[in-house]
Amino acid sequence: MALLRRRRASGRKPGADPDATTIFFATDLHGSETCFKKFVAAAGFYGADLLVLGGDLTGKLVVPLVAQPGGRWEAWVHGRRRLLDEAGAAALERQARVAGSYTRRMTPDEHQHLEDHPDAVEELFAELMTETLRRWLGHANERLAGSEVRILTAPGNDDPWMVDDVLREHGGERVRLAEGEIVEVAPGHELLTTGWTNKTPWDTPREYPEEAIAGRLDDLAAGLANPAGALFNVHVPPYDSRLDTAPLLGQDLKVRTSMGGEVTAPVGSTAVREAIERHQPLASLHGHIHESGGTARLGRTLAINAGSEYGEGVLRGVLVTVGGGKVLRYQATTG
Repeated sequence: MALLRRRRASGRKPGADPDATTIFFATDLHGSETCFKKFVAAAGFYGADLLVLGGDLTGKLVVPLVAQPGGRWEAWVHGRRRLLDEAGAAALERQARVAGSYTRRMTPDEHQHLEDHPDAVEELFAELMTETLRRWLGHANERLAGSEVRILTAPGNDDPWMVDDVLREHGGERVRLAEGEIVEVAPGHELLTTGWTNKTPWDTPREYPEEAIAGRLDDLAAGLANPAGALFNVHVPPYDSRLDTAPLLGQDLKVRTSMGGEVTAPVGSTAVREAIERHQPLASLHGHIHESGGTARLGRTLAINAGSEYGEGVLRGVLVTVGGGKVLRYQATTG
């Protein structure tokens, strides 16, 4: 495994502990280019030595801009038809990059073809995901050039498998696909990473039975040189940890309500909880359940869900500083 060494002057703030390593973790960007750029900038802003990007990198929605007479563009936004001039269309495209949506300008015939052919829609998503990720990776390599800062990442359950290939082929010197790997991030501190999650109502690409997740985590943990100093980067939070509380859905996928309020329940992974309780890493980093950001203690392990507000272009994250086998400090961030 590779040790990610750093230069002591690589963005480190004056007076910082020279024997400590600061990790900035964020997750669930879901296509928000604004959040990704903030994530890359966090290395310099916070003086972080390593950036760890949790899963669910890609967006879920394409907004077509359909050409209309007179140089206008038709778009449906939040269920409402909008007729835009060129300035309005450009503004909508910019807002989509903030909120994590993709856009594509097209003719009425092209739009009709997409409506009639679901496979063509999937092909369009793959094209836009690839195009966006390549642009992100180019930005990261450009902005982090000349430093020792690296990005470790692994796709989450919402990310199609082609994302792995894009990361491998275009990650360059700065971005490393860490799925299923153990990486030494500081002397005596290793990072174990997987984006696998338990089953959800949406049948996303990287969902597995709890038994499979348990086996994967045990196999990975067996390769740790020092479990007590390790950090787990696992997309799904541990079950019933307060980091996995989400609205409860009925069979119709609508949120259940009671007494006028939403019914919530833990939806995390029992296998992840059992692995944390058994191996007791120093800390564990999670996402997946956007509304359950926070921290919890599972034995000696500090478990963290960074949360997500990607739709507003807000980057939620956490700084974790480790050294000498300890978590020296941690701090939630919003920006």
